[in-house]
Amino acid sequence: MSEKIREFNDCIRETIKIIISIRGYAEVRIFDIFDIKYMSKKDIFTKKNITSEGKNAIFYGDISRKYDCFAQEIINRIDNESYEKATKVEKEQILVNLEDFGYEDIGRCILYQNDVPAAINGNVLLLTLKDSFKDIIDLRYIAFLINYKDTIRNYIYQKSAGEKVKRLKKIDFENILIIIPALEVQNKTVNNFIELKRQFEDDVAEIERKIKLIDGYSKGYVERILNFKNKELSSE
Repeated sequence: MSEKIREFNDCIRETIKIIISIRGYAEVRIFDIFDIKYMSKKDIFTKKNITSEGKNAIFYGDISRKYDCFAQEIINRIDNESYEKATKVEKEQILVNLEDFGYEDIGRCILYQNDVPAAINGNVLLLTLKDSFKDIIDLRYIAFLINYKDTIRNYIYQKSAGEKVKRLKKIDFENILIIIPALEVQNKTVNNFIELKRQFEDDVAEIERKIKLIDGYSKGYVERILNFKNKELSSE
């Protein structure tokens, strides 16, 4: 990075900090704070390349279906040859899906948190936070915002096009307006989200446990009724 670009980014950072100190938040575009790399390589690897002994890989369709905001434990692995050919997502980068079948899946993202890079495919963006903003941005907050903020989801819905397959243009995504509060507010927002998500998952697990328990009691009760009826019939 040239010195002039670094100075320009530092100037933006200081401006953001001043605005936050005055009104509690600042508004920026995605491209203001991220270096953005676009790729569209769907044939580098496919489901046929999946192997239990391979290396980390993320299929573009899995971004919204198998992960939420964060990707720490990687679900799929592919053979070494395909892995070496593919573009990689690295720790602390955000991976964005620009193509999918439904509006609810388009424009979803994950913050990659695994120490080992993962091969990626599909119509995706790689976001790398610019160095100047690392002390004022919580990347977890950005991933949460993109996936759950109503205004952002509505914007993505309006900008997506296509009949069977929905697509979002790179220029439309990088122009998304995001609200940046103080770092401690970002941290608190994300931690509250993680806690609520954990509580929700615990509640769902408890409901499923009770359903299985009730099913077990119901089956046992039905079996006892049938056995009783059979005994009555055999004694007549």
